[in-house]
Amino acid sequence: MRSQYVFSEYGKKTFLPSPVSQMMSEFAKDFRPTIDINLGVGYINEDTIPYNEFSEIASILIKQGTRPPHLLNYGGPEGSVQLIESIKDFYCELLRNKWIGDIPDFTNRQIIIGVSGATSILTGLANILKPGIVVTTEPIYYIYTSTLERYGFEIVPIKEETEGPNINLLEERIECCLKEKTPISFCYFVTVNNPTCTVISNQRRKEIVDCIQNMSKKYNVCIPIIFDIAYEWLIHNPELEKPISPSVYDKEGSVYEIGTLSKVFAPALRIGFIIGAKDSCLLKALVQWNSDVGFSAPLITQEISAELIRRFGLKQFKSVNDGYREKGALFKKVLNEKIGEYLEEMTGGDAGFYLYLTVSGIKTVPGSDFFKFLSRNSGVLDWDYNGKDKKQRVIYLPGVYCIHPKGMLIEKGKYQIRISYGYENKYKLLQSADIMSETLCIIKNR
Repeated sequence: MRSQYVFSEYGKKTFLPSPVSQMMSEFAKDFRPTIDINLGVGYINEDTIPYNEFSEIASILIKQGTRPPHLLNYGGPEGSVQLIESIKDFYCELLRNKWIGDIPDFTNRQIIIGVSGATSILTGLANILKPGIVVTTEPIYYIYTSTLERYGFEIVPIKEETEGPNINLLEERIECCLKEKTPISFCYFVTVNNPTCTVISNQRRKEIVDCIQNMSKKYNVCIPIIFDIAYEWLIHNPELEKPISPSVYDKEGSVYEIGTLSKVFAPALRIGFIIGAKDSCLLKALVQWNSDVGFSAPLITQEISAELIRRFGLKQFKSVNDGYREKGALFKKVLNEKIGEYLEEMTGGDAGFYLYLTVSGIKTVPGSDFFKFLSRNSGVLDWDYNGKDKKQRVIYLPGVYCIHPKGMLIEKGKYQIRISYGYENKYKLLQSADIMSETLCIIKNR
């Protein structure tokens, strides 16, 4: 029967699942945890999640006498005071221990906690800002750009270099839009880019802020500059420069940072936060957005998170980064040994938990030979699996999902993949390198 519902433009666009929605659905449906190898879905490694510490803190907080007020009641839309102070103190501890280069000035900036992780803050921006142009880096963070396009925003991608988005292209595209009086809603940059894990250098952060704020002055507009720092606490190569908060370069109060506890602590805590100038109209609007969609993040998880940071923050930070540093270096080395001859380029391995590969002359898009062989659906009887045997499938993210149709990398994206060394253990990572090597060899010789 034909639906009689009247959908919004956003609602109409949700009928077709996004690439990430499809991938997560497929992953959850028939992934065999003890057999198949997940290099695609960006799950956190279970061994990094502090289950025991969580249990210890939760048992203390829930007891009469040690229970914070309103623990299982509603919270305020700005977020728990205890959690906000814990995050500020953690920043100071990281600075004292020289794990980061500089931090926001919390006398002039404030933190707001999102209602359900960093994603809820990003979605909030899509709701409170008028749809227009969003300038971002390519390869793109495909999850958020897909969301923005459903809300009616237009993505303008800027090609990435080794230090971040190309600053000349950024200036050129922004000026072009402003000259033509095309409204720019905001600029969005992931400081440790997903998918490439390229770290935006401190100099490039300054250049980005200066460029956008100078253009804003020239054309008498105000353009919010959003830095997504989701992986900022996972810069695990000690030889890289220590990251400086982009807010240090903010002269106009238009720089915002969106962070999360998901990568270092646990995704299920659903704790995301935004840092911006005190009394900013954008932060005030986001507070109301929080109230409209759920009042606040669950107060119990906010209070548990605050205690996790206070009691175990530095230990957890070091342990997680040590683990990813070891796995990243190992996986990079093994891939160079096993499939280096097939690679045109590889980025990542120094921060976050992704590697981004460009395969020479072999397409990686869904339906390609590479995709079919790794999913054991190649049509080669001895290679494929029938659902009962234990032949391993390797799941990866095709690079084509990370390339925008209006960008400069459309053709190159057909030969790229993003692979994660976050979820699986070292043994499975080594197995995946062997399977990819065998796959590439078969395809090359067909």
